[in-house]
Amino acid sequence: MKILQLIVENFKKLTAVEITPDGNMVIISGKNEAGKSSVLDSLEAVLRGARHFPKRPIKEGEISGKIETHLGETVPEY
Repeated sequence: MKILQLIVENFKKLTAVEITPDGNMVIISGKNEAGKSSVLDSLEAVLRGARHFPKRPIKEGEISGKIETHLGETVPEY
């Protein structure tokens, strides 16, 4: 399986992130509390299913969120 694109909005600490890998490795870096773990948690949630979502997946103060992954022909969305 290869992730072609990840789009996340209002998930945990993230406001909006779009990652489109160009190659076999993506480096996720940033300061403490920037949302690096939220990116990884969004991937786990969308790839492993709803039971792997955190208890409070929507960013505080928001009413909805989005995780979308493009996996070639398959596009799961939650």
